[in-house]
Amino acid sequence: MRVIPFGLRHLTRSVVLAIELTGPAAGVMTAAAAEALHPDEAQHVVVTAFSDHESVGPGESFWVAVAQQIEPGWHTYWVNPGDAGQATTLTWTLPSGYQAGEIQWPVPRVFRVGRDVTYGYEGRAVLLQQVRAPAALTIAPVSLAVEVHWLVCKEVCIPEHAHTEVAVRQIATAPGSAAAQSQVFFDAARDRLPRPARWSASLLVHASSLELSLHGAARDLPPGLPVHFLPRNWGSIDNAAVQRPDWKGDNLVLTMTRGDLRDAPLPSVDGVLVVGPASARRARRGYLVHAVTGDSAASR
Repeated sequence: MRVIPFGLRHLTRSVVLAIELTGPAAGVMTAAAAEALHPDEAQHVVVTAFSDHESVGPGESFWVAVAQQIEPGWHTYWVNPGDAGQATTLTWTLPSGYQAGEIQWPVPRVFRVGRDVTYGYEGRAVLLQQVRAPAALTIAPVSLAVEVHWLVCKEVCIPEHAHTEVAVRQIATAPGSAAAQSQVFFDAARDRLPRPARWSASLLVHASSLELSLHGAARDLPPGLPVHFLPRNWGSIDNAAVQRPDWKGDNLVLTMTRGDLRDAPLPSVDGVLVVGPASARRARRGYLVHAVTGDSAASR
């Protein structure tokens, strides 16, 4: 029996359906029980999958995309959902010898509901993964199947899932042929990914706060520009607390309040620095950040 962690967060229509927790579970609910609360309700997210190649050759890498079209007013979640929620999961069934890389997550939006701050997507979210074909291929069509599970929330949260597939042709020699009609789609999806930061980073950890220093960032991000750090892992910062940016020469120093794991060691942090209003509906810029605690070598 599949169980889904949830916390008792939101009460709506006399239903407690907050399957919203990223820390230790406050309770469990079977999928059947959750779905029974809304037996006739259509799914709020439509999922489709695409490949940027029509055919692939031996040892060739190509990209696949899982797109979520989310009903207006509802949202799904980033890899770190924040104070509540559950990240979308992709479980691929691949032909023999094929390997899939990590999910590439687009820059999320920050949602604020009461005291909770969560990270996720509305409208359309496209999750990308790179796939590598094996060194030896037979000439034949193959299918890459994916099982997608997500939590979609509005006043209530509902677990949903879908199964979809991508078909490609295997050919004897590389390279395979790109799917020309999907080029614009994949270019737009890549444009929404966070970019590697050009700056080095370091971290200074205190009992109740931490300072993230981005060395040289002030040359690209002028004083007063809205910036917000979204941690990839739950518990490192207090998501609802104010983040205080300070421009010091060429450096940008972001002071944040430690989160639920404040008593645990914090050797490093990974995340995305969002530039511009983090809760805005429009597309946001983001930069990948990795900082090691006490890494003075990064200072300039």
